[in-house]
Amino acid sequence: MNRAERGRAAEEVAAALLEAHGYRIVGRNVRLPGGEIDIIAREGDTVVFVEVKARAGGTFGSAVQAVDARKRATLRAIASDWLQIAAPRAKARFDVVTFDRGRARLHRGAFG
Repeated sequence: MNRAERGRAAEEVAAALLEAHGYRIVGRNVRLPGGEIDIIAREGDTVVFVEVKARAGGTFGSAVQAVDARKRATLRAIASDWLQIAAPRAKARFDVVTFDRGRARLHRGAFG
């Protein structure tokens, strides 16, 4: 399995995990100028922007460490654009689903 296939597989598992926790998936791989958001979901009246990160080993750090300041800034900008268009009055949150050595973990409210 190549890197792209592993990424798609991780996103499939992440979407199922979110749905199991009561999230409703609104969009996947949503592209806007400036980048892409892996999953957009709703949990109650909150729009949740979800980044999915997977790491097979610890060589390049943990999956959660890969969501660094630059990545968070990019996600905030993309989410802001999406909210202005699709849900200007909605509450929003950023979650991260990580996969370290195959183990999935949901980080609710991972950053603001």
